[in-house]
Amino acid sequence: MFWILKNLISTDPQGCLSLNLEPKSTKYRVLINEAGQILLDPITNIPDREQWLWQNPEVLASVKCGLAQAAKGEVHDLGDFSEYADLEIEEE
Repeated sequence: MFWILKNLISTDPQGCLSLNLEPKSTKYRVLINEAGQILLDPITNIPDREQWLWQNPEVLASVKCGLAQAAKGEVHDLGDFSEYADLEIEEE
């Protein structure tokens, strides 16, 4: 659903539009339909090392479940893991 933010704006001599709005994001995907309507879709870049989470629905559901449990206070203290802080981790 779209709603009108401004009735009429014009481009500057360089062809740029200034919306004078508080941005929701710093990056946007620009889409256009056959009628020439333009949609600015705010996007967030996800680092490559984190993409696997968003591409695995089962793991993502598990993480979301854990976050919901934590928000409700359903947590269990597993103790102090500081003794493992200096362990070398082998990456594959």
